[in-house]
Amino acid sequence: MTTAVISSRGQIVIPSSLRKKMDLRSGDRLVFELDEKSDELIIRRVQSIDEMADRFNSWIKPGTIPLEDTAALYDARTPRL
Repeated sequence: MTTAVISSRGQIVIPSSLRKKMDLRSGDRLVFELDEKSDELIIRRVQSIDEMADRFNSWIKPGTIPLEDTAALYDARTPRL
């Protein structure tokens, strides 16, 4: 377990061992969440758009073009007025 001290200004220094494990760098943004049931603080790095896109793309079947396929499906099911 690693500990940190909160300064009088409410600041903490994330220990270098954790920064390395989380691949945190200067300028990275973090999200703080409180699990109210366990009273634990959860800290996550905010993902970049590229990281999120890679994650979403991993869920898409190969050969699928999501927006075009969704539009075609909508057009096939919705009669035009």
